[in-house]
Formats: sequence, C-alpha cells, structure tokens
Amino acid sequence: MTFSPIFILPLVLLLPGAACFVETHTSSTRNLRIRSSLLHSSKIVEPEIALGIENETSDAPALDARTRTHTLILCRHGDSIWNGGHPGFSETFTGWTDVELSPRGVNEASMTAQLLAATYPFGIDACFTSILQRARLTAHECVWAYGDMPSGVQPAKFVSDYRLNERHYGSLQGFVKADVEAGLHGHDPKDVEGWRRGWYAVPPLLDDADPRRMEEIRVYGHYCGGEDNIPRGESLEMVARDRIRPFLDEVLTPTLDEAVDARVGSQAGNSSIEGGTGLVVAHANSLRALIGIICKVKNDPLALKKVEQMKIQTGVPLVLRYQQSTKSDGSVQIRACGQDLKGKELAEGLPIYPLSIIPSTAINR
Repeated sequence: MTFSPIFILPLVLLLPGAACFVETHTSSTRNLRIRSSLLHSSKIVEPEIALGIENETSDAPALDARTRTHTLILCRHGDSIWNGGHPGFSETFTGWTDVELSPRGVNEASMTAQLLAATYPFGIDACFTSILQRARLTAHECVWAYGDMPSGVQPAKFVSDYRLNERHYGSLQGFVKADVEAGLHGHDPKDVEGWRRGWYAVPPLLDDADPRRMEEIRVYGHYCGGEDNIPRGESLEMVARDRIRPFLDEVLTPTLDEAVDARVGSQAGNSSIEGGTGLVVAHANSLRALIGIICKVKNDPLALKKVEQMKIQTGVPLVLRYQQSTKSDGSVQIRACGQDLKGKELAEGLPIYPLSIIPSTAINR
C-alpha cells in the first residue's frame, strides 16, 4: 500500500516558541467572528450513554471543604472527516494529523455549544483546547454561544496548547483502522487493540526520516518549543505524564485559581467561593489522559480498567471536578471529587458525570 500523508495546517497561528496561545475574549470581538454554516443535521448522543464502560462498584473521593473544588467540562471535538462517518473516508488513525471537521462535526459543535449555554449559564472562566483545528473550531463554537450573555458569564480566556493534542499514534497515523486491525500492515490484532485502548502500550514509532515526521517538525516545531516536544508515538501513560500533568500544573489550575482570586477580590466580604470552571475541548485520548491523572488511575486498578475501556463520544459534554493543593513539603496533591454526587456518575468507579448535574451544584456569579 502506498501511503500519502495528509497534513492540514492549523487555521489560527500560535505564538512562535510558545507552548500555548492565549486569547482574551470580549463580547465585541466574539460577535464579529464569522460562524461556520451548518450543512447537515445530526443528533448528539445523550450524555448518559457517552461512555461505553462496564460498571463495577467503587466509592468516589470525598470533598475537602478546605480546598477549592474546580469544575471541568470535558468535551471531545465534533466528528472529523477521519472518524469514519464522512462519505469517501474510512475511520483512520489520526493523532496529530490536522484533519478538518466533517459537516456532521460542524453541526455537533454548534449543538454542543447550544447545550452548554442552555444548561450552564453560571459562567465559564476559561476555555482550553489543543492546537489542532478540529478541537479549536469546536471550542470556538462553544465560546461564541456565550457571546450574548453578561460579561461575568463569558469565558475570559481561550487557551490553545499543544499539550492537549490527541495522542500521537506513531507510524499508524494515516492508516485505515480496519486495515491495521486486519493485519494488512503486518501488526498483530492483539497488539493493535493494546495500542488503541491500553494505558501503557506504545504504538510503533515514526522514524526520524519518515516524511510524516519531517512535516510535523516543520508545522508544529515552533508551536511546541522545538522538535524534542513533538512525539514520534505515545502510550496513554506518556500523554498523561509528559503533557497533561505539566499542563494541569502550569496552565489549567493556575488559570482557574486566578479567575477565582479575581472574583473574590471584586466581592467585598466574600471569603468563601466555589472554585473555577474550565471548558476543556480536546480529543478522546488527551481527555482520557486528563481523567487518568486526576483520578490517579495508576494507583487504582479498577479506575485504570475503566479509563482503558472508556470511549468518549464526539460533541458530548462530561463533568469532572477536582481539587489541587500544595502540601507543606512542596509536593502537589490532586484529587478527583464526587462523594456528594454518589449515584450520578456515568460509570461506577470513575467520578465522571453528565452535564445535567451541574445546575444543582453551581453558584451564580
């Protein structure tokens, strides 16, 4: 089989040499943006069936009343042309290949945005997404949905960071999944299943001389701080350890903390306030890695199994709440939160919830 790699440049350029690109949004700039037209109709999957996981019992962690509890709304980008539903395209290992949304995906992004604005009018402090256009366009659609709301409700920051990119599938990128699973490229089907679902399995790496590798360095090198930060293939554990955990520590939590500090400072006499809310629009595997880090799956075999089984649908918002604090010895502690929501999780063993639970816990600003 002759492989012709497809590379589509990001629609919005990032700051050279920067790990992430931050836009500060106002209602005036948001209303001037041109929105994508909706070409086809589609139906969003109901949140209650967004995760394909077998249930087993495990208690969700309890809240620590002394620490802020941040709320993350997790959303996988809308359907892309390589997700398998677009005419003329098969389901393909995508990874860092910058493919566009399908017409169905554009519609999913719009419907997701409408759902968010209707279900969560309490305010989003920041939107976080990857540098890949399928996620960025979905994220922008969600931000636009808040454009006519009061300024305190609108996301104040839009952060695009390569560390939220999809897991790099190495030399599998660009190959049709059914062909790889059938052994047409010389791989054992059991290995392929491990590469797709397992936490520790590493797919075959791209060679340095591979044209796909050279093109990724050319396109992404200055966005990622150099070619050393562009993987040649990753396990989920590598995504979690090398990209998601640093992003959580350096960008996500500090941004939400700053937003809460600003609100506390603007409200005289208010010394106790709910944590921040972040909308994270990313990819199936970078979201699984984020869930894995916050839920500490390395130390919990049941939770690890759940994350490995997890199949996150496109365009379906999920909720994860967490606390992050620095201990007296300088170490950083992260804990998922959900004991007060016992029985509402989508899969017992993981504190992941449907968007519908938020109104009962959120605080108007």
